[in-house]
Amino acid sequence: MKKISLFIFCCITLFVNAGNDYNYFVDLTKVENDKVQVKLIPPDISESTATFMFPSIVPGTYAIYNFGKFISDLKVIGKDGKEIAYTKPDENTYLIPTPKNMAYITYLVEDSWDAELKKHENKDDIVFEPAGTDIEKDKAFVLNTHGFFGYFKNYTNKEFIIKVKKPVGFYASSGLTTIKNGSDTDVVNVFDYHKLVDSPIMYNLPDTTFVEVGGARVLITVYSPNKKVTSAYVARNISEVLDAQRRYLGGTLPVNKYAFIFYFNDKPTLSGANGALEHCYSSMYILPEMDSIYLTQTLRDVASHEFFHIVTPLSIHSEEIGNFDFNKPKMSEHLWLYEGLTEYNAHHMQVLYGLIDIDKFIEVIEGKMIEAQTQYNDTMPFTFMSTHVLEEKYHKQYNNVYAKGALINMCLDILLRYNSNGEYGTQNLMADLSKLYGKDKSFKDDDLFNDIEKLTSHEARKFLDTYVAGNQKLPFKEILAMVGLNYEEKTEKNELSLGGFGMGFNPNTNRAVVFDMVHADAFGKKMKYKDGDEIVLFNGKNITMENYKEVLYGFLQNAKTGDKLVVEVARKKGKGKKEKLKTLSAKVAPVKVTIPNNITVNKTPTDKQVVARNAWLGLK
Repeated sequence: MKKISLFIFCCITLFVNAGNDYNYFVDLTKVENDKVQVKLIPPDISESTATFMFPSIVPGTYAIYNFGKFISDLKVIGKDGKEIAYTKPDENTYLIPTPKNMAYITYLVEDSWDAELKKHENKDDIVFEPAGTDIEKDKAFVLNTHGFFGYFKNYTNKEFIIKVKKPVGFYASSGLTTIKNGSDTDVVNVFDYHKLVDSPIMYNLPDTTFVEVGGARVLITVYSPNKKVTSAYVARNISEVLDAQRRYLGGTLPVNKYAFIFYFNDKPTLSGANGALEHCYSSMYILPEMDSIYLTQTLRDVASHEFFHIVTPLSIHSEEIGNFDFNKPKMSEHLWLYEGLTEYNAHHMQVLYGLIDIDKFIEVIEGKMIEAQTQYNDTMPFTFMSTHVLEEKYHKQYNNVYAKGALINMCLDILLRYNSNGEYGTQNLMADLSKLYGKDKSFKDDDLFNDIEKLTSHEARKFLDTYVAGNQKLPFKEILAMVGLNYEEKTEKNELSLGGFGMGFNPNTNRAVVFDMVHADAFGKKMKYKDGDEIVLFNGKNITMENYKEVLYGFLQNAKTGDKLVVEVARKKGKGKKEKLKTLSAKVAPVKVTIPNNITVNKTPTDKQVVARNAWLGLK
């Protein structure tokens, strides 16, 4: 890492100790090597040694990131103007003696998005970008506040006052209602550290749109470096979703203001992933910058998921979340609720109110079944996985919350609707749990199933004990039969195929890449693809991340047996070798394929099944 000079604030004001508040100062107009300096006038500390800390983890991430590793050149200056020596027992913690003598602390914050890999123990240790920090001089700043501002142990309930000097014309996008915007300096006020960490801020030249939804003022803000996406476009495409969510939540929203903060990236992320991180009053999105027309459904799905987090965890959360420990966290048992129900709601709401058709919804469900069964341990109890999710042995199971977690809630929803003649489902349960707990009341992990049983039935409790706390596979055949649907774990038939291999994308060439040829079907083998082949032309057409579905599935829809498929691939025969273009071709022919998790309609359902299905899917 290159050495950098210490930044000096151009300020002649005499700073005095702030007493009971944290007083922070950060200057975004002075950036060097993707670093900015932060200055803190601390609150009064009564202990003989002050423990100044940066989080190792923040709510919603379920991974240890150790944000202290992005802090450097920390200096503690005494009231006599001299440096106070400190000790550093770990990369997140500073032990400062005689804190009553402290005048201020300064340190440098490094951009986690572009941090050198040596900052990480391994690639899995890289901070997921929606939880990280971005410092781009005169372009954009993503202030996930836990990456910029530390706290003193036992003093998280103090007020935080943050003065941010900003480039000319820049705007602070946030879910906060306590930002005083100035021409060159903003003042951010929050009442404790938990609220601060829950409040990401993005600074850039403004591209914002406001919409009114269910009594809440919703901000959509966008940074798109090449202007491919605008806030107006995003707002048009998620407004319909927001209105459906309002209806799904009973007509109003439990917040007065909410912010969707979108950063569209024109280069690959360090983590290799894109996505979002939820907060109670906002959500931060890092997505690839592409022509907006290809983003519509992605925007709807991801925004719908994150927005539903205003219920879980804002109104429904355990003590582990309500009293979150940023450095020695204890995990709750109930990720099936926080993430699984949220993911299920995001898709169920869309089919319930006609934003997607039933076939698309079933396709999503079948995809989640395949994902849960092939990529994760399908019999590991979800409560166990949730409790141990930070442990390396089990952390790789976390993403199953979006697959099996959603399926758990689908099954519970159907079970509840069937037993109530369509009158009660997880939508109602979510509202009742919100009333029972609320944003200011945390439940005990061990009490949740008991409370759900009281609100619903013993049968629902038995389901949770067996399939969430237990190790049994979800009973799809039995559950789907309750809504007049047939389920087959495996179905074989002859149909046209693309080859049965896996496909990804090389971000450096923007070309589709063939992988997992070991599972290729007869047609894939006939075409003679090889792992690592990059598709240059598919029947004369380029394949990009934006159009691959249109090209590939368009071919399948229109192809006939005997048609010739011609694919040009770029192939390397060894490491460091130059790629060579090779033309592959074969006549299209049906192959025997095994279709997992096939869902079809029962043509002779009972009246009770029809009632439950109509209620579940919003049919009349």
